[in-house]
Amino acid sequence: MSTNQASRLESPPPVVSIVIPAFNRVEPLRLTLTSAVAAIRQLGEPAEILLIDDGSEPPLATTLAGTIDAKHVRILRQPNRGSIVARQTGLKAALGTYVLFLDSDDLIAPEKLRAHVAQLRATGADISYDDVGAATTASDQPVKVLRELPVVSTVEELVLRVQPLPHGPVYRREYLQRALQQPVIPPLRECDAAGDVWLYYNLSIHPAKLVKIAGPFSLIGVHEEGRYSQHWEKLGFAALGIMEAFMRNCPINAATEAARTLVGECAFNSWRRLPRGFVPAYNRRLLAIWRAAPHPERMQLGGPLFRLLAAVFGRVGAGRLLRLRNASYASIRTLDDAVLKRLS
Repeated sequence: MSTNQASRLESPPPVVSIVIPAFNRVEPLRLTLTSAVAAIRQLGEPAEILLIDDGSEPPLATTLAGTIDAKHVRILRQPNRGSIVARQTGLKAALGTYVLFLDSDDLIAPEKLRAHVAQLRATGADISYDDVGAATTASDQPVKVLRELPVVSTVEELVLRVQPLPHGPVYRREYLQRALQQPVIPPLRECDAAGDVWLYYNLSIHPAKLVKIAGPFSLIGVHEEGRYSQHWEKLGFAALGIMEAFMRNCPINAATEAARTLVGECAFNSWRRLPRGFVPAYNRRLLAIWRAAPHPERMQLGGPLFRLLAAVFGRVGAGRLLRLRNASYASIRTLDDAVLKRLS
């Protein structure tokens, strides 16, 4: 047994487990780890970082040697299976009362853990979430608030309508383990580009007590290495597959009606935002999801102009008219025809 392993056995259990799946991208990861360690130090209580090495070559234990805080970081290595499975690996190994998921290029404010833990304890909530701030990795400029999230009372509103940054929520570990024990959407590799969407959709049918924390503690950083969001088509096709799997697998009953309604709303609004000339089959699949969902009057499908047009032309007709204002796909595409065909 190593000295670090022995000290962990003698230490009190962590209050928070930070789970970070990672594959090869080392430079942004260093900043993420620095950010997480700073938040742990401000928390002032035991915490752990579970770094899930998803088959990196060379291994992260080698590339990060001498640069990580061994007191806080445990590296768990697995064959490359994608970020969704890596998160699940981390969740199974987590010992903390609360869990925060970070991607390997995410940043959090130093005050984040302290603020979230205090409110989770005070309220007994299952999920806490906060606002979004901007930070750069090249300077110590103050955090700029980018988005103030609304206060909502149900988990489906939070994860399907508000959709906080993936590293925004902090979860009670028992809630996550219960909700993901038999996920309605299995951890499919083709969903990996939208791993946060996979998590949110699976949580949407599991009621939770929420608490909103005011403050931009979830940060958007700037770095030069690629993100999935730089190829929005990949993210879009992965999210589409998740929506379709949810509608296929979700039990149809009163308990899931609100979540199914909001999935339909997400599909319709995603269809409305698509660029002109984008893959026709993608358009049809989004509308099929919307048509399969419940259609209460309270669906948020557009503003006053949309509602006026919908009264005359119907919701789809109104959407088609307003989509004429969208940019053309040719002006914003990031993938060539061969890659797009494989995704389709």
